[in-house]
Amino acid sequence: MSSVLANLAHVAKSRDPSIDQRRVPRVLVDMVSHINFNGRSYGARIINISPLGLMCRTEGELLIGQHVSVWLPIVRDMQAEVRWAEDKRVGMEFRQPIEPRLYDAMLSLIPPRQTAW
Repeated sequence: MSSVLANLAHVAKSRDPSIDQRRVPRVLVDMVSHINFNGRSYGARIINISPLGLMCRTEGELLIGQHVSVWLPIVRDMQAEVRWAEDKRVGMEFRQPIEPRLYDAMLSLIPPRQTAW
């Protein structure tokens, strides 16, 4: 029985929004971009980014698991998978990480943001 409770504690911890479970820290940014999926393009405002993914706001109706392309400076069209979507905010994981040299060059062109959103 105690092992069941231990497993449930892990589930509760994994859903606690105050615990950052990302593999790589995200950088707060403020950048206008666009997302392509299903043959259409939608505007997006990128809120945070890492070499592994990003969070943005968009009017596009994205679904979890959907494959998209998001435009980023230097990197160009980055292939990603939607990991979560809520209230016009979307979290994406890139299908391939951004190479460190390109990531640093890209960040040098993106305005920083002071607040998460």
